[in-house]
Amino acid sequence: MSLQIGNHNRRSAGLAAVLVALAGLPGILWGVQELKFKPGWNMFSPQQDVQVGRENAAQVDKELPLLQDATVERYVNELGRRLSAYTPNNREEYVWQFKVVNSPDINAFALPGGFIYVNRATIEAAQDEAQLAGVMAHEEGHVVMRHGTHQATDMMITKGILSMGGGLLGGQGGLSGAALQSLVGIGVNSVFLHNSRGAESQADQVGTYVLYQAGYDPHAMVQFFEIIEQKYPQRTAQFLSDHPNPENRVKKVDEEIPRLGPAKQWKTDSPEFEAVKKRVLAMPPPPKARPQASASKTRASG
Repeated sequence: MSLQIGNHNRRSAGLAAVLVALAGLPGILWGVQELKFKPGWNMFSPQQDVQVGRENAAQVDKELPLLQDATVERYVNELGRRLSAYTPNNREEYVWQFKVVNSPDINAFALPGGFIYVNRATIEAAQDEAQLAGVMAHEEGHVVMRHGTHQATDMMITKGILSMGGGLLGGQGGLSGAALQSLVGIGVNSVFLHNSRGAESQADQVGTYVLYQAGYDPHAMVQFFEIIEQKYPQRTAQFLSDHPNPENRVKKVDEEIPRLGPAKQWKTDSPEFEAVKKRVLAMPPPPKARPQASASKTRASG
């Protein structure tokens, strides 16, 4: 009996020592997720995120000119899904489907449930794979933080669509079909695509975290934002309008990175990215936006 107690005490002491050591690491994963990556209050379930996202994605696919190129689409999906494996609060329900919009405007946006669209010009403007990965990781941040349906929840409450007395609320805190249908089929110009500066800042945090965990230079995301603003002011007017710039964005990201852990041998580029970028640049110019669609159909927030 005394031997068993002694072994138990030694194991407990060893476990305690390990926990103390882990607590001192700046980039411990559960600490980062638990303290910072918490979605806001939401009347939708993650399953409903997917349902609403899927039905709106079907509408978006009709409204926007998609780049029909299997090689480019395969690359973007492989990169996006690889990044999604590192997202906090990820769920098995999320679809993680990525499509490229054949547009000359630099932009990207996400619908609830993991439906992400990246404009062709974004690939063309990215200087390396890390910068493109940063844009996509930022969009994935909007998905896992559930910003789309959180924003929809706020809108519905403001407009009095939700009744706390039970009217449109379904059982167990879910939404009934009537409230859910009000967010289905509203297409590109939707409440899901208008995020606040707070949501943008949180997506920056998630994107930085994902880049770090995936082995990419975590500075790449804000580097891309800075580059396109300075180098492509005309082509980024919509981007800057739809992506409200959080205060001290670069400074906040720079402060965040050391908290994630020690510096690594960062990955910045890949032959696959360079081949896809060259392929896209060699394609015919994107179609001109229809006049009636230019203002409303291209709104996207990332």
